[in-house]
Amino acid sequence: MKFAREAWPIVIPVAIIGSALIALNAVTQGTLLGVIGFSAIVLAVGVLLFFRDPERYPPVNDNSVVSPADGVVVDAQVLMDGQRLIAVFLSVFDVHVNRSPYAGVVKDVKRTPGTYLHANSAAGIKGNERVEVLLETAHGLVSFTQLSGLVARKISCRITKGDVLKTGDRYGLIYFGSRMELILPATAKICVRNGDRVKAGETVVALFES
Repeated sequence: MKFAREAWPIVIPVAIIGSALIALNAVTQGTLLGVIGFSAIVLAVGVLLFFRDPERYPPVNDNSVVSPADGVVVDAQVLMDGQRLIAVFLSVFDVHVNRSPYAGVVKDVKRTPGTYLHANSAAGIKGNERVEVLLETAHGLVSFTQLSGLVARKISCRITKGDVLKTGDRYGLIYFGSRMELILPATAKICVRNGDRVKAGETVVALFES
C-alpha cells in the first residue's frame, strides 16, 4: 500500500518513541511504559492508514470532470451566475489525498487564513482556512478549494502557478476531515447529487459539452 509523503514526519517520531518505551519497559520490567509504548505504536499505525494513497484510474473521456476528493457529495447545484458548484465532505475515515479534477495549467494558488469550524457549517464554509487553485482548461477556468475543518487544521498543497496537471494528478492533502469545493463553468453538466459517495481522481462528477 502506498502512503502520502506527509505521513512520515508524523508517523516516524511516534513509532520511534513507542518502540523506545517498549524497549525501556523490557529493561525495567515494568508495565506502564509498555502500555504507553504499545499505544503509541497503535496510534502510529492509525495515522499511517489515514495517509493511505491508493492508485486511481481516471476515465479516458476528455470531457469528464472527476472528483478532487474522496467523500460524500453535500452540495451539487447551479449557482446564480450559471457556474456549477460541487462540494464533497471528507470524514476522518476517507482517503485525504486530493487530485486535480481536470487537465490544465495552474493559473493561481491562493491560501486564505481563517477559522477551524465544522467544514459543513455556514460559518465554516465562509470563514475556514482554505487553499484555492485556479486551473486554466480547454473549457475555461476551473476552481477547486481545500477547506480546513474542526479537526483538519493543516492543508498541504504541492503545486504552484504554472504547473501543468493531468486529470487525476495528485496535488495535495487535507489533514483529518475536511471539505472540498469544485466550481465549474456553465458548460459543465453535473452528474452527481447530494449523498453520492465519490472517489478522488476516478468518480465522474460532471461532463463538459463536446
